[in-house]
Amino acid sequence: MTYLRNVWYVAGFADELAPGQLLARTLLDEPLVFFRQPDGHAVALHDRCPHRFAPLSAGTLCDGGAAVQCPYHGLRFDGTGACVHNPHGSGAIPKAAAVKRWTLTERDGLLWLWAGDAAGADESLIPDFSAVTRAPADATIRGYLPTACDYRLLADNIMDLTHADFLHAGSLGSGAITRAKAQVDDMGERSVRITWLSSGDRAPAAFDEQLREQGRPTDQWTEVTWTAPCAMLLRVGATLQGEPRERGVATTNLHLATPETTGRTHYWYWSTRDFAVSPHANAAIRPVIEFAFSQQDKPMLEAQQRRIGLAEFWSLKPVLLASDAGAVRARRKLDALIAAEGANA
Repeated sequence: MTYLRNVWYVAGFADELAPGQLLARTLLDEPLVFFRQPDGHAVALHDRCPHRFAPLSAGTLCDGGAAVQCPYHGLRFDGTGACVHNPHGSGAIPKAAAVKRWTLTERDGLLWLWAGDAAGADESLIPDFSAVTRAPADATIRGYLPTACDYRLLADNIMDLTHADFLHAGSLGSGAITRAKAQVDDMGERSVRITWLSSGDRAPAAFDEQLREQGRPTDQWTEVTWTAPCAMLLRVGATLQGEPRERGVATTNLHLATPETTGRTHYWYWSTRDFAVSPHANAAIRPVIEFAFSQQDKPMLEAQQRRIGLAEFWSLKPVLLASDAGAVRARRKLDALIAAEGANA
């Protein structure tokens, strides 16, 4: 598969990478090993020793956490990827004894990996997700779902949230978003926003029960901003009809997907809200969110992928509905970015 390279991909939640531990993860068909140096700085190396190609992630951290030791013959590599110790013979280090270091940075509680040449890494391309990551812990639900589907199917799923009225009927969907006319805004070559507004419908159950009065007509808003290659910021809310948004309830969420291999995707979600902020409420809401993602979205995405198989998406000539406008725009932008990189390679 051809991936967009001059871009940042989410590699994980920052707190997945604990000091003193190695984390193995395949991204974009590349095996990587992550660890924190003694100063806490996170690094990512190619997870393959250049001697006999053993996975470094099966080894151990040593030198106070500054280097990873290959489990097979004991070569050690520091955070730059350079070999710093050879226990064999005279101890001389072969010139070719080095592993690739990938550009990695932390922002907003996430690890971001630059997939292109390190010299071109541009941190201004990382989207600002601080509105989500600064939410109180008792109003936050996060999760990770490895999913057996192409990462672009996950983007389609979030960029067309009319599916909530059917797949999540009775909890996150009420029919309002399907009846609403979507507005699609071009946010530049790397971003698309789609917005649905409705008035007069009852809010989905998950929101209705949090409003000041239940069962009343509401004004609802749903907005998704996609940033290439597959990071989405979702804002959803409802208020009693005619009242300002500040009197209603709203959630701000992240849906983040990074290809693992062809047909397999790392999926992280991060859901926050401005209501029911307490440990008890969080414990009650968590099963609703986790069920929707793990028992409804994930199985549907994987079932779609099985039916698509190895076919190229557009070759199947998908029927397009009005609700596909945002998802199609995002796919077209991603295709154009990949094609431009290929032309300039």
